[in-house]
Amino acid sequence: MIYDEKFFRNPLSGKQQEKIRQTVFAIVGLGGTGGFILENLLRAGAENFILFDHDRFELSNFNRQILATDDVLDKLKTRAAVARARSINRSAKIRAFKKFNSGLGNAHILLDGSDNVRTKLAMAKAARRKKIPYVFCSAGSSKGIVTVFTGYRFEKAFQIDERLDYSRCQTIICAAASIAGSIAATEAINYILKKPYVRAPEALFFDLFKKEMFWRAELG
Repeated sequence: MIYDEKFFRNPLSGKQQEKIRQTVFAIVGLGGTGGFILENLLRAGAENFILFDHDRFELSNFNRQILATDDVLDKLKTRAAVARARSINRSAKIRAFKKFNSGLGNAHILLDGSDNVRTKLAMAKAARRKKIPYVFCSAGSSKGIVTVFTGYRFEKAFQIDERLDYSRCQTIICAAASIAGSIAATEAINYILKKPYVRAPEALFFDLFKKEMFWRAELG
């Protein structure tokens, strides 16, 4: 009864709501986009999660990460994420790990809250092996990209050269992380409920500093 009361305002049928409740969502990265992915799924009524993040909260996270507060400074992001989840839904079932080692357990869908290309590539490969969808999400500055990989190869979409180091820090506004993470969570829900979703090689792009903020285009 408590669950029904909390989430009955979602525009979903009882069967759809139960589908979200039973789905196991894996999220890699709990920072900028990942924190908003988790928040949106929790508010949608999701109860089953596998979370991955090795990092701790730093002061530089506060401009964009919903889980970053003074109370969790220098604490593991996974610990803060579990506390946040259970403050929204005490029945949330969560397995949290410091390192993503390609093991996805019983996950039904994999969502991308990571901030580096190597991890994104590892996620894409792990999802292919397990034959589950990979919801790609990326944000930086005022921009973002979201798409769902179900058959199209991530390597083809982004022309990845595994010999190169793609890791770098960049500026970003909170709204970009928030919108990218929120769209990624929604696309995961759309996939689970068999609603229309953006499917690679097509992707949804946005730039919050442009007059026309959103558009679709093909990758690769």
